[in-house]
Amino acid sequence: MGKNTFFKYSGTGNDFVIIDNRKLICDVKDKQFWQKVCDRKFGVGADGVLFLNPSDKYDYRMIYLNADGGEVSMCGNGTRCLAHFAATVLGIGDQKSYTFETQKGVYKAHVNGDFVKVLMSELYDVDAIEVSDLYNSNHSKFMNTGVPHCVYECDKLSELDLQNVGAKIRYNKRFPEGVNANFFKVVGDKHIRLRTYERGVEGETLACGTGATAAALATHSFFGWESEVRVEMPGGDLVIEFNDDHSEVYLGGQVEKIFSGTLCF
Repeated sequence: MGKNTFFKYSGTGNDFVIIDNRKLICDVKDKQFWQKVCDRKFGVGADGVLFLNPSDKYDYRMIYLNADGGEVSMCGNGTRCLAHFAATVLGIGDQKSYTFETQKGVYKAHVNGDFVKVLMSELYDVDAIEVSDLYNSNHSKFMNTGVPHCVYECDKLSELDLQNVGAKIRYNKRFPEGVNANFFKVVGDKHIRLRTYERGVEGETLACGTGATAAALATHSFFGWESEVRVEMPGGDLVIEFNDDHSEVYLGGQVEKIFSGTLCF
């Protein structure tokens, strides 16, 4: 039986198991095993697993598995936690900035102590799918910030039955691979409160970086808000910076290294 060290991280309440896989000793395709690792009763417990893999061109390659064991192309808070891991645990490069690749594209991260921000280089399919009929809201939008998101304004956010409403949107047939459902309420100037139903987790997460990014950019469209937008989520706050044409979008927030342990394969 093989063994490998893991680190447990949290990015604004979004928690991950992180593994140094530069020697490619982990089988990332073993869906059942990683699903068990993420189980909060029978495993370590996490929203997903992050692997730091080698890259021929960049500092590293990020591979991300959701809690269901399925590989996902991008995870905003995951990128932030993995950059902190690369800097503080592995000591890769200058320990301040990284260029890394994911299944979705190439990203840049900046590490400043426990505050990490990532340049969200993938933003596309804005309003490519009509979503206003899926939830009764004054404002709605679809966009892909690395993974697909629906965004809705919701005045009664705390009363929202997110598990039920979010699941209906997530599994709607117009999204063959599923979608994440986000609901926000304006609570101040350039300040929103956000709840996210995340596919793969199949429920609400304490934070979602790509969802926070989508919601913040949506407020620019809905209300003309300019950078930077504070996104308050159950796990804490994220800060989204962006320029007018959204060609440069940064997701920033605190990360926390919680504990380490050993996995038995």
